[in-house]
Amino acid sequence: MKQGICIQGPTEYYKELADYYSQFDNVVWATWNDESIVRLDYIRNKGIDVILVEKPQFPGYMNVNMQLASSYAGVNRLFELGVDEALKVRSDTIVTNLDKLLPRLQGRKLAFMATCKVGVRKDIAYDLVYYHNSHDYPADNVIYGKIDDLQDMFNFQIEEMLAIPPEAIITWNYMTTQGMKFYLSYENMVNEGISFFTQDCLDENVEVNWLKREVNLVDWYKSKEVYEY
Repeated sequence: MKQGICIQGPTEYYKELADYYSQFDNVVWATWNDESIVRLDYIRNKGIDVILVEKPQFPGYMNVNMQLASSYAGVNRLFELGVDEALKVRSDTIVTNLDKLLPRLQGRKLAFMATCKVGVRKDIAYDLVYYHNSHDYPADNVIYGKIDDLQDMFNFQIEEMLAIPPEAIITWNYMTTQGMKFYLSYENMVNEGISFFTQDCLDENVEVNWLKREVNLVDWYKSKEVYEY
């Protein structure tokens, strides 16, 4: 089983990410074709495969189309390299102890770190297949899965400015393309074959450091009052 890592997004934290992820095999960074040449050369010189993506003309709500375009380009490149399963990480996120985490994730069809517990954080409402009256979607900083599942997840674009959380609409696309029942409860997602790995991170002392917010997402997600995993 060949595993890979897809970094997607801009190169603001290029040194931190390139220095860390270069120690692993089958790493690609999908970013924009107008990024700094100096940064791109640094990443390439670390042995990371760089894929340059044209920015979508319509970025979508909260730049969802930009996330989709870069994620799909990265996982598609890993597919071309013969990778079977991959970890997709945002380009402001470092996952520590991957040598321990990746073996635990091997074989999973699709896995998120955690999902928002339905009905807890009620400062949001949106309509997607049904009415959602709270945060209720999976975390998308880090996603693991079989390469064809990841391709299916990210291979689309949104043509309207819909005020729907990107995490929800990406999960909706994945579940519908797989013929799954779309309902964003922890129980339904698990029943449909989606899994979660915050507990694996806790077991292996893995940190998921979100550099933009200077927070370890494992500490953020481990509260079962707010999240489920």
